[in-house]
Amino acid sequence: MTDRVVVQDGLLRCGDRAVPLIAGEIQFWRMDPHTWEPALRAAARNGITLVSTYLSWRRHEIAPGRYDFDGASDPRLNVRAFLQLCAEADLPVQLKPGPWICAEEPGGGYPDRLLTRTDLIARDDQDEPVVGYNPPFLHPVPSYAHPDYLTEVRKWFTAVWDSIRPYAYPHGPVIAMQLDNEPSSCFQDSMYGTDYSWPSIAAFRDWIRHRYDDDLDALACAWDSPQESFETVEPPRRPTGTHTPPGRQHDWITFKTEATADYLAALRRMHEDLGGEALLYTVNLVTHPVHDVPVSHQRIRVGTGAIVGEDHYYIPPLDTADIARLARSAATARAAGEPLPWIPELQSGIWRSPGEHVDYPEPTPREQEVWTGAAVALGFAGANFYMLADRENWEHAPYTVAGTPSPFITAIHPLVDLAERDHKALSSPPLASVHVAWHRPDAFAAYASVGTSRVPETTWADAGGTAAYRAWEQTLTALTAAGMVFDLWDTATPFTPRAKATLLVPPGCTVPEEKLDEVLADGHTVRRLHSNSASEVRLPAAPRIEVDGKRVSRTLVTIRPTPRGDLAHIVHWGSYKGPAVLRVPEATEPRTLDRVGYGVQVVELTPRSPV
Repeated sequence: MTDRVVVQDGLLRCGDRAVPLIAGEIQFWRMDPHTWEPALRAAARNGITLVSTYLSWRRHEIAPGRYDFDGASDPRLNVRAFLQLCAEADLPVQLKPGPWICAEEPGGGYPDRLLTRTDLIARDDQDEPVVGYNPPFLHPVPSYAHPDYLTEVRKWFTAVWDSIRPYAYPHGPVIAMQLDNEPSSCFQDSMYGTDYSWPSIAAFRDWIRHRYDDDLDALACAWDSPQESFETVEPPRRPTGTHTPPGRQHDWITFKTEATADYLAALRRMHEDLGGEALLYTVNLVTHPVHDVPVSHQRIRVGTGAIVGEDHYYIPPLDTADIARLARSAATARAAGEPLPWIPELQSGIWRSPGEHVDYPEPTPREQEVWTGAAVALGFAGANFYMLADRENWEHAPYTVAGTPSPFITAIHPLVDLAERDHKALSSPPLASVHVAWHRPDAFAAYASVGTSRVPETTWADAGGTAAYRAWEQTLTALTAAGMVFDLWDTATPFTPRAKATLLVPPGCTVPEEKLDEVLADGHTVRRLHSNSASEVRLPAAPRIEVDGKRVSRTLVTIRPTPRGDLAHIVHWGSYKGPAVLRVPEATEPRTLDRVGYGVQVVELTPRSPV
């Protein structure tokens, strides 16, 4: 028994209790309180092991310095009553008090009074206030580095803890706390988008001083320009025709990564000071225009001690590019050493706002099942279904707003079924057919050349800077389309696969040849690609589904080794007819499938099939 909530063997350990991370988002503060208990009871009966929910600062602070956590101003705000129901339903809770929560909430949950303080607001490279990316988030964004902002956050956290302390582990159901939400300055953390406010510039100068150990000559060499003093160094700004040295750009990008980790670590210290020493901490990452930049999964994990994951959404209909993003994220988590690869927000249903008109079809129950099935097949050991129960501005969740199962209940089945089959299988990643080089300097070059969600794909510099990164993205998509599972090698680290491996180097990748020579010297195979097609080179055979001897497209088959034998996860998001067979490399006989068509299936392969 431990006195803290920890991750062990792919499970959450709370004292003597082991809990799979199968969470569901229930935003009680948007629901009639009479529906809380039915929703919780239904969730517990159907395999959900954790409830996840936000606390909205702007709702609970009913006047400056005055808070309602008991429902005096609105019965939906009775946090303690909701947590008591969670305890009675034996459902642990992940609480997410922001301070920014997004959640389709005006101001992203920030109180209006905070956003009117212009002195707290982040600035872009033109000294303009940073503004959120889309209604209802077209609000000024506070600077994470401003000391007054952090003081305000601590006051909010103090009010939260004064309310929920009796419900925190080990005395109550709250076992986990999320640090902020999709930390990215409201998706505006592009190269020149934020944060050029005075506290951020001061922190950058201090960081540069330490990075170069007070050696101005070393800084001048790295930046290819003389510098007068560490007190006057400036981050790069939007190009105006003059060359910006890569060293200066890379230092600014790295600083932004470090500054985000430091901000989240500061939030964790606040929570621990207020009573959260025993809790598990979590961070959810937004999908950036350039993957893992500037907010690095590995750096956030190390800097905060939290379990970290990337949120995942898609616009119907589900396609190969959506599955490829899941594959990329799962491989990133493995490369980062994540002890529990998970998805903090796995789309379940779809957002709907009053008066909204869309030009895409509604999701279907089978499509949502395939979405979850692909996440499980690719190696995610946990997820938070967002949403679990419908509420205002949301439809097609597994449960209706009244807490009764909807046709979309099948969305949770792939993860629940695997945990019930063998929870130890959750900690076993799928076998990878190939490894792909992930060279961060190529991503940095792309990051310096694109905009943000507010200004998508705006070219700040030579658009050619994105070429190597785009080729890397296209290689991963081609591998997913070919039904091949991949791992990623971060070229800043040693190449240490689980066995002899084939390493693919995408077109244009600038990884130095001496690094590849080291991989070759260790007995691995290295293949440089000259196009974005994974079929360009002879690759190891992958498990596949065949009809009449031909591989079925839009199908993913992964092999997960478990102590009981191998499991084949089959996910298909297309259509086919006729008898289908599963072929696993080096297995003696193909397996005839008893189900065909669009959907998810798990097949036991015993005895173990060497792959």
